[in-house]
Order: sequence, then C-alpha cells, then structure tokens
Amino acid sequence: MSGLKRAEAILDGLDEFQRKAATQISGPVRILAVAGAGKTRTITRRIAYACAIGAWQEDLTYAVTFSRKAAQEMRERLRGLGVTRVHVSTIHSLALQQLRELWTEFVEEPFPDLDTKTSRFIVPSVEEVVKLQSELTKREINDIRAEIDWSVVSLLTPEVYETIAAQENRPHPAGLSYAQMAQVIRAFERRKAHQRAFDFNDILLLLIHLLSVSEEARQTVHRSMRWITVDEYQDISPLQHRLISLWVAPEHNICVVGDPAQTIYSFNGATSYYLRHFGEEFAPLSADLRLDTDYRSTGSIISYANRVLSHSEHPDLYVTLKANKGAGAKVLMKTYATEKREAQEVAASIQALAQKGVSLDDIAVLSRINAQLPVIQQELDEKLIAYRSRHADRQGETKESFAKAIQKGVDSGAITSLNTPMVTLTTIHASKGLEWDYVFIIGSSDGMIPFGTENIEEERRLFYVALTRGKKNVEISYSRTKDEYSTYQREPSRFTQGG
Repeated sequence: MSGLKRAEAILDGLDEFQRKAATQISGPVRILAVAGAGKTRTITRRIAYACAIGAWQEDLTYAVTFSRKAAQEMRERLRGLGVTRVHVSTIHSLALQQLRELWTEFVEEPFPDLDTKTSRFIVPSVEEVVKLQSELTKREINDIRAEIDWSVVSLLTPEVYETIAAQENRPHPAGLSYAQMAQVIRAFERRKAHQRAFDFNDILLLLIHLLSVSEEARQTVHRSMRWITVDEYQDISPLQHRLISLWVAPEHNICVVGDPAQTIYSFNGATSYYLRHFGEEFAPLSADLRLDTDYRSTGSIISYANRVLSHSEHPDLYVTLKANKGAGAKVLMKTYATEKREAQEVAASIQALAQKGVSLDDIAVLSRINAQLPVIQQELDEKLIAYRSRHADRQGETKESFAKAIQKGVDSGAITSLNTPMVTLTTIHASKGLEWDYVFIIGSSDGMIPFGTENIEEERRLFYVALTRGKKNVEISYSRTKDEYSTYQREPSRFTQGG
C-alpha cells in the first residue's frame, strides 16, 4: 500500500470532526474532547497520519500521558497503526530519561540517585517546628507529604506558601497552621538537600532548571522533540506546565487534548487553566477544535450529565455533550434505609443482570471513597460473585486487587489465570478513562458527593465523570442512615437535585 493510501486508510472510520482534528498536523493545536468522544482514537490516528504522509519523523515525535496505563494503551494503538518508533511516556518517565542524558553532557557532578523514601524526613522536619504530643500517624504523615507535594507542583516557595494556602483554603495536615506548614516545608527540603535525596518532583525541577539556564541544553531537546502531543492537559500542574513550555520548540508544534469538565485532581495541584488559556499562550493557533459527540453513553445518561454541569457556577467553562445513541433507559435514583440494605439491593441487581447473560466485566460499582466499598464486597462474597477492586493513588496511577469471592468453585488464586469475568469495584477517581454497560454509583448522599463543602465544583466534575462511565444504564443510590442504630438522616446529593 502506498504512503498516501495508507494515510487515507488510517483516517477510515473517523467522523467529520475527528478527521479534521487528525489532519491538523502543524503548529499549536487544541482539541477539547468530551467523555466518550473517541479522544485516544483521534490523537493516535493524528500521529500515525502525520508520520504516514512524511510530515513527521517517528523518532522525533513524542506523546505524553499522565499514567503508565494510558501510555501503554497509546503505544498499542500506534503499533496497530504501524507506528513503532514514536516516544510515548508519562511526563515523569520522559523527564527522568532526558535528565540522565543531559546531565552527562552539561553537569560535572555525578547524577543523584532517585530516592523513593524521602517521607522519612517528615517526622524530624515537623519536630523542628512543633513539639509533638504523640507520634504522627501514618495518615498524618501521608497528609503532610501530600501538602508538601502540592506546594512543589504549584511552584510555591515556603515564603509564599502561607498566603496562597490560606487563599485556597488548603487543609491543615496534623493540625499544623499554614505558618507552621511553611516551616515544615523549608525543613523538609533542607534535609533532602543535605542528604542529596532526589525524589520524583525533583526530576522535573532539576530538568526545568537545566533547560532554563542552558540554551544549548534547550536546543538539544528541541532538536529531538519536534512534534509533541500532550493528553489529559486539563490535569497538568504549574510545575508540569513549566516543563512542557520548555520542551516546545519555536515552531510550536504542540497539540494538547483535554476536557475542563474532567479536571478531578486539583487537590494535587492540577488545573484546567492552561488548557482553557492555551489559545492565548500559543496564539495564533493552527486549529482550535471540539469533539463534542459522546459515542459511549445513551441520550438519557448524556442529558443527566449535561444537567449536572449546567448548574455549575461557571457552566460556560464546559463543553455540552451531544448524543449519538438513542435515549435508552432513564438514569435511576434509589433510596435505601441503610448502607447494608443498599449493598444488598445493588448486589441483587448485579446477580439478576448476570442471570440474564450480562458479563460481570460489563458491570461496575463506583464510590466516592474506598471506605464505601467493603459493604458491597461483603454482599458480593455472600452471592459468590467475583470482583476486582481499583483505587487511584495521589498521582492518578491506578492499583488493582482481585476478589476474595469464589465463583463457580474457582478460588481467587486461579481467577486471573482463568480470566474469570469480574464486577469492577472502584472509586470514581480510579474509574476515569474506563467504561461499562452498567454502572452503579453508590453512597450518593450530600456530604459524601460532594465530599464536604470546600470544593463543590471539583466534586461536581467528579460526579459528571462517574455518570459518563456508563454506556447503557446508570443507577444512583444512597442510604438514609448508616445503619439501623443511626439517628442522623442523610439527604440525596445536591447534584441529583439540581444543585
């Protein structure tokens, strides 16, 4: 097949707007792609098309994602399109590789060892600032570490942390005031530097410094990174944005892809600001495109999701979904007396679906936090329904464990090798990028989703992400009380009530 015929074949099956996005291959390009719009399909074909017509060189082309799983999926899709030499990587992995290569050429000191255990500096750093009445718990240490990481990825020095943290209404890990937390951050970084400890955030910081001070290093990177695609651009941090801006050569051959409605990691420093203002930063754009047709969900699910976003304080920030499928079943809202009763009914519904021939792989139960899932696990165990559990860490990477449940006499140790169908139990954060025919969103009471009242718009987007995981049916539920002994009466999530 000739190059031109192969290029045309790569575009087969794309709709009008996906095709337009795939053929805009020069200069700065922004693609706003809603849930279910075929985003990965479009950007992989854009890369493959540009390489097929000879406009791009594979070995000078980079695709940056924000999880190892997404990077692997993109590599596999490109390989299926005959593209094998494009660099596909997470931002941290690519930065580490570049830093090692540039360090040898531009830095005389030995390359520092990557230290994955810098949290050991937290307790002595806190003890420099306050007198501890008791040992810090593991949760408190993790919370302090998360706040230190937030300050770093937000490009905040300890001197400005106190002011910005107050403006952002940040949490107080271990009860530390903002002033105390600023001192802890300073002590933590000083201890790291003294021990020459080098963590994941330092990878980006050191590379940024090197590219900022060395024109020769920057030109070296520009020669090797001619064409850049950045996925999930709505979730980059100020630190990541600074590095990406240094990667971009003067020709501005960068394409960013994202959806402001799916920004769900702002607690980690992620912001949709750079996606929304990309047109100003890289003006004039070669193309500013929207993929607003959802090929995943039914019309009823899409209407519900659009309605949730329409009640936002700033609905104009979001792209309205367009349906490709028929209305389908209505999104149901169910109320139960207790959490156990809710779990029993959800498990019974799953069992009924399985008896009708629905594969368990096509069913998911979504929760706001991990602590909501054990009650469902117990009911599935009792019904001998196999399941897998997923949760996302603070970096958005997903961890998966398999069921303790037994199905048809197959124990959990044999489940993976036999490829047994399993229900997916997952937090909403860990469900991002996935889809199922049948989705149950449990524990949807006010105070749980939204979780607290500090960032209602982030919680709204999170609920939107949960809804748009469903392809055929979405059922939302909550329980009025925790158990039969509780007197506190819960209310349904405001997002289900037009709030």
